[in-house]
Amino acid sequence: MPGLKGLVSELWVNNLSVAYRPPEVYTAAAHNIFNIAGAVRILLLGGRYTDAPGGATTLTVAINGVGGDGGAIDIGTGGVAGEVWVSPLNVAGAMLGALGGLPLTDALLHSKGFLAGDSVGTIVATFAVNTWTGEIFCVYQKLTPTALITVA
Repeated sequence: MPGLKGLVSELWVNNLSVAYRPPEVYTAAAHNIFNIAGAVRILLLGGRYTDAPGGATTLTVAINGVGGDGGAIDIGTGGVAGEVWVSPLNVAGAMLGALGGLPLTDALLHSKGFLAGDSVGTIVATFAVNTWTGEIFCVYQKLTPTALITVA
């Protein structure tokens, strides 16, 4: 049985944090959505429509300038409030969207995470064609005690 110090260390390492960006209207442009300070392992980056999109809207994300998907895909056509999307955090994978739920399986080429180690960095979402209204979230693990992801 590990001592108290070992148990505290294990709990700290396994602790996940969530950065949350409240609903907002995003125009067809690149938007800095989160700031990264310190070393983190990003486990999930996604969003949820809070209003129907303005038509065919494509999205791609970059983390500290590195692509988080295989290219822009349509997240807007047929989208309704409540639909979710998630980045594969993998340049070989495609952005995914679904109404009701989205299983994250290996078949979707979802990665084991994305390591961001810059002392200061950004997560950028580039929307194209039309507006998109929704909230965005990022689930991450701190790799150093002072690491943090905040709303940009």
